Amino acid sequence: MKNKVLIKSSWDDGASLDFRIAELLLKYNISGTFYIPTYCNRKGLSDNEIKELSDMGFEIGGHTVNHPEDIKLIKGEALDHEIVRNKEYLEDIIGKEIMSFCYPSGRYNEETIDAVKRAGYLGARTTLVGSIDESKDPYKIKTSVHIYPNRAEYDGIPLLTYAKRKFDDAKLANGVFHMFGHSWEIEKFGLWKELEELLIYIKENL
Repeated sequence: MKNKVLIKSSWDDGASLDFRIAELLLKYNISGTFYIPTYCNRKGLSDNEIKELSDMGFEIGGHTVNHPEDIKLIKGEALDHEIVRNKEYLEDIIGKEIMSFCYPSGRYNEETIDAVKRAGYLGARTTLVGSIDESKDPYKIKTSVHIYPNRAEYDGIPLLTYAKRKFDDAKLANGVFHMFGHSWEIEKFGLWKELEELLIYIKENL
């Protein structure tokens, strides 16, 4: 029986370069979720562009109003505002309910999770890497690889080598390969070639 792997990708912060990622995903027939804050501190997507991403078939997910540096420090009504108002904003744009959330910078605690649940989200992604399994807790979803050059978890292994190994491991285990990143970060570190090479590798080895 042929080994199968579930491919997931998600991209944070709603920067304008997200369309470059979207084009690559479409080229290699890979699905993606774009987690978008209401206010992006870089050149962000316009409302029309967010709608266009959704119409292209990509999932749109919540990422708070202001992308706080550490959401764990926000409490009560202010916390609910960050999560609920962003969800409403995105739903008004794309005309449908959004069900997935991503913790800004991967920071969260149980109070954050409770607020995400109250807002009506069915799951939330972290920034933890190294996983090839379906997350047991839908509000603590892990990933396989961050498209970033120097994560400590890679133990000095080059990004592309690490990512290919994780894909191979996931395929062997009939698991999940989940890549995530930020388009502005990929631009900053010049990782577009590595990203496309990874997408090619995935397509050729499915």
